[in-house]
Amino acid sequence: MYYQLYYKLTAGAYDLLDFVYFRNPGKSPRKAVVSCIGKKESVLDICCGTGANAIKIAKERPDAKVVGADISKEMLAVAKEKRRKAGAPNLKFYHMDATKTEFKDACFDKISMALVLHEMPEELAGRVICELKRLLKDNGELIITEWEPSKIRWQKLLFLPIHLMEPKSYRILLKKDLNAYFKTFGLEIVETKHCDYTKVLRIRKVKSDER
Repeated sequence: MYYQLYYKLTAGAYDLLDFVYFRNPGKSPRKAVVSCIGKKESVLDICCGTGANAIKIAKERPDAKVVGADISKEMLAVAKEKRRKAGAPNLKFYHMDATKTEFKDACFDKISMALVLHEMPEELAGRVICELKRLLKDNGELIITEWEPSKIRWQKLLFLPIHLMEPKSYRILLKKDLNAYFKTFGLEIVETKHCDYTKVLRIRKVKSDER
């Protein structure tokens, strides 16, 4: 209930993140996410919000099949209007709960989730990760974007509102050994891309003979 109310109130202003924190195209996490995705892959952008990542992926990978899913109808309304203006026929949006989607097993090559994991209590985050693993093909990858506070003084000051406003789960995630964390789900980080205020993680399933 809390999350639905929060996203209802913030849906219209959510894209301010791009104008404030991701203004440098060369160091934007949006660009890093797209670089992880092949030309003709099936892609799910889970907890897609207002569709920033999903639309960028669909525009830059026009032969890919892109799906965005979110639990907030208000966020999806903004995303669908942005898609209409952008002209992205290879992109569809669905109203779904990330812990129990309606998609079949192993149906996506890549699954993107941006700036969401840190907002979830640990139990909820675990349920979402398990669901994403179910949806991912054996040779597929999760592409997870998370905050990474800068060590540059002026960037630390600009990031301060985010640092102060995020829930307790944000600080818990910052302290985690993410390699060990994802291994508990049978997943492995294979690459970390450092971007402005964020990092983008490429994560694959650990094969049975590697455990």
